[in-house]
Amino acid sequence: MTGLHNRRYLMPRLSELVERAERYDENFTIAMLDIDHFKQINDSVGHLGGDFVLRRFADILEDLIRSTDVVARFGGEEFVVLFPETEPADARKVVDKLREHVGKLPFHFRGEPVTVTFSAGLAGFVAGDTEESVFDRADRALYQAKDAGRDQVVISDSADGQ
Repeated sequence: MTGLHNRRYLMPRLSELVERAERYDENFTIAMLDIDHFKQINDSVGHLGGDFVLRRFADILEDLIRSTDVVARFGGEEFVVLFPETEPADARKVVDKLREHVGKLPFHFRGEPVTVTFSAGLAGFVAGDTEESVFDRADRALYQAKDAGRDQVVISDSADGQ
């Protein structure tokens, strides 16, 4: 529906990044993005409106993310971006710019304004990480962003869960 890659495409790319990071001492960052209060969007403008928001959000992601990054819809209103050879602080700048851009855009569906924000959790690869551990840290950082009030980016403490 969004035209983005899906989880089936994403997970092998994550495995490749982990292998490269281990072999060549490279870094990468994974970002998990979740549209805030998406159920309320569906409730206010219907599921077709929610689908419109998902498609528009996906288009914005593709437009603002580098061609070397991997963008995928992970499920529902969750998206994942893999930033090869990127430290978390640098990925945060990109995700914050994206977050600010999305928050300012006028989303309208059938003449109804729709407010769209998102929260994000980021985790950088650290030695000894597996696909699951780096993904899990990004996921926990996402929940920290949501628990802290949404519409923000949180970088995982690299010692989290290690």
